[in-house]
Amino acid sequence: MSTAKSISSVNPPQRPDPRRSQFHLLLLACGLLAFLQGHGDAAGPYVPDFRLHPDTVTVLMACDATHSPELKPFQPAGHGKFFVTGWKHAEESAAWTLRVPAEEQYAVNVLLLRRRGGTLHLQVSAGTENLTGSLPANANAWQRQALPGTLRLPQGPATITLRLFSETPGAGFEADVLSVELVRPAIRAQLHRAAMDLRSNTTWLQAAKYGFMVHWTSQTCPRHGSPKPYADAVRDFDVEAFANQAQEGGAGFVVLTTSHGFHYFPAPLATLDKLLPGRTSQRDLVGDLADALQRRGIKLMLYYHLGAGSDPAWLAATGFWETAPTRLFANWCDLVGEVGRRYQGKLAGWWFDDGTTSYYYRSAPWQQLTLAAKAGNPDRLVAYNPWILPPATEFQDYFCGEGFEDPAGDGTLAPGGDGHYTSGPYAGLQACATLITEGDWGHFSQDRPIGKFRWSAAELAGRIGQFAARRNVPIFDLEIYQDGTVSPESIATFREARRLGGIK
Repeated sequence: MSTAKSISSVNPPQRPDPRRSQFHLLLLACGLLAFLQGHGDAAGPYVPDFRLHPDTVTVLMACDATHSPELKPFQPAGHGKFFVTGWKHAEESAAWTLRVPAEEQYAVNVLLLRRRGGTLHLQVSAGTENLTGSLPANANAWQRQALPGTLRLPQGPATITLRLFSETPGAGFEADVLSVELVRPAIRAQLHRAAMDLRSNTTWLQAAKYGFMVHWTSQTCPRHGSPKPYADAVRDFDVEAFANQAQEGGAGFVVLTTSHGFHYFPAPLATLDKLLPGRTSQRDLVGDLADALQRRGIKLMLYYHLGAGSDPAWLAATGFWETAPTRLFANWCDLVGEVGRRYQGKLAGWWFDDGTTSYYYRSAPWQQLTLAAKAGNPDRLVAYNPWILPPATEFQDYFCGEGFEDPAGDGTLAPGGDGHYTSGPYAGLQACATLITEGDWGHFSQDRPIGKFRWSAAELAGRIGQFAARRNVPIFDLEIYQDGTVSPESIATFREARRLGGIK
């Protein structure tokens, strides 16, 4: 499970509360002093360089700021950065001291969630310069709020300060803040054009109606007994049995988890072997599965996680904690690009996890990453999962929708629409919803059966119909045993739902 997944409830509401968890939540203070700039230690956390980058979007994470003591970082796992909570008073602030290479004008976004209160004013200042904008009273979810105008930043050290205050003096409010973004307007326009040029057509995804995701990883357990070593489990994965179940369940596509938790890949992969030997397999399970699914008219997508704190060997091998993310993202592009070039049209998409909680805080080179992800197939769909937060970048094709139970998505997807968000932080992205269907995201406990399916066949049929009416594509995550089979009872529920709903 990803960081975001680990704090989603088994039956998440339309708008899951990020403070609730099926695991222990850990609140880690991550305010960072200037003398720590450079490299994080072997165990993290990542320490930014606090430099303004004029040719891209500079991300200032709220948990990296010098902030009022009442603001508390929400940080459930060491490899991700989240937001600060409990912003309630106009006297509170967050500040970052940056090194500015040359005097320029910068556009400013604030990424935040207002939990209570009316219209909220946002002010970002640098010296005597300041910008002020408003978060409307009806904006009740996470927002990327653009402030009008630009902020002049002089060359040299510059302190950026964020303040929030209610439109009505003295009125109460409460907000969580993720970040402030700074970007030159010309660069913002250039990046937008480049992102739109890379967008892929999602018609096939809508036509698929729904898909299955399976977290089949090095930690997956069999129905009985101890797990096999990873390479042996890859060798023995019953591709035909799994493909038959996917077909019987009516899935139009399958999302197979590759790396997660511990960094493995179920195929020969030269890049990974070079970085960390012993994490691949002789069998090309991805290729075998793509072929088996293709014979049944089902497309294959891959889930990928760039690295987690549970795998320190991988983090060390890739430079995960290095302040300059150059080595990390160069390794990422080599690995992801090798996969894309090998499978070409057989690989229909990527589902990259922790986009907003692990990539974003590094001011990632999104265009470079997305070009690597589409290597071998420019029509390949790409998404960087933001969980319930705003998306990290426009360089993607669809919204993962983790835990978004409502077929209307954030409430704005109407029946008869084209399946793309038209407003809000996800505007322009194809709508998807990634949902737990049984007990957990994966089968990670020994000697127990897969959990009970969450819905009756009639409920599932109605749910699929409601999603289809809005061209919002659900991805149903199924637990899977180590031999490559999923629950026959769950597949039977899908089969009956298709009959009840007249789904072909």
